Amino acid sequence: MNKNELDKNHDLLNWEKEYERNYPVEKFQEINNHWWLDCYNQIEHFILKNVPLNKNSEILECGCGSGNSSLRLAHKVEKVVLFDISINALECAKQLANYYNVNNVEFIKGDVFHIPFDEKQFDFCWNIGLIEHYNLIQAKEILKEMVRVTKHGGYICIGVPNFASLPILKARLLSFKPLKPLTFWVKGYRLTTEKKYNKKIIDRLLHAVSKEDGIKLTKITFGYVGSILPVETPEFIFRKINKFSTRFFNKFSFLILVIAQINHS
Repeated sequence: MNKNELDKNHDLLNWEKEYERNYPVEKFQEINNHWWLDCYNQIEHFILKNVPLNKNSEILECGCGSGNSSLRLAHKVEKVVLFDISINALECAKQLANYYNVNNVEFIKGDVFHIPFDEKQFDFCWNIGLIEHYNLIQAKEILKEMVRVTKHGGYICIGVPNFASLPILKARLLSFKPLKPLTFWVKGYRLTTEKKYNKKIIDRLLHAVSKEDGIKLTKITFGYVGSILPVETPEFIFRKINKFSTRFFNKFSFLILVIAQINHS
C-alpha cells in the first residue's frame, strides 16, 4: 500500500468517526445550535447572491459531510447530488434530507480525486471544509475534477476555514500539543490535518487550474461568512453582538468562500 492509499485510509477513518452520530437528527448541530444556524444562513445568502440557481439547476457537493448547505438549497433547484467517501457522513445527510423533506437528492459514495460523473454535467459544484485537509498538489487535483464536471457557464465554490478568525485561533490553541495537559478539559473543536489556505493561495490555485486545463475563470468573488465569535458563545451574548461584529469585522469571520464561473474552451 503506497503513501497516498495510506493517507486516504486515514482520512476515511477520521471522517467516519467525525460523522458517527448516534442521536436524533433534531440534535444535530446543523439545525440545533444557534452559532451553526447563523453560519449556514450566511452561506446560503452568499451562494444565492452570487450563483444564479434556478429550478433547472443541478448541484454537486463534493466531500459533502452532512450535506446541510446543499440540502438548504434543494427546494430552489432541480437536483442535488451529495458525494462523500464516508458512509457515516452520507447517513447524516440522509437524515437531514428527511428532516427537510427533500426528495430531489442523490447520495453517492466515492473519492473526490475521481468524481464519477461526465464532463460539464453540473451547474454548480462546491465544497466547504474539504481542501484544507490536503496539500497544494492534492487540492489542485480536487479543483480540476470539480471544474471538469461543471458546465460551461456554471460555477464552482470553495470554502475554507479562516485562520484569522477567533474560532480557528481557539482551535489551534487547543490542538497545540505542549498545552494539552492544561487544555484537555476545554470544550471545543481542535485542528487535526487542516492547512492554512487564504485568499491569495486559493486565487493562485484557481489560476493554476485555469492555465493547465485551458479554461477561463470569470466572476471570481471572495467573501467571509460565519461569526467571528467562538462556537461555544452563549446564545444571549451571541444575539447581542454577532450582527455588529460580523458587519464591521467580517474579515475575521469563520470561513472564506470563493466563487468562480467556469468557461470551457
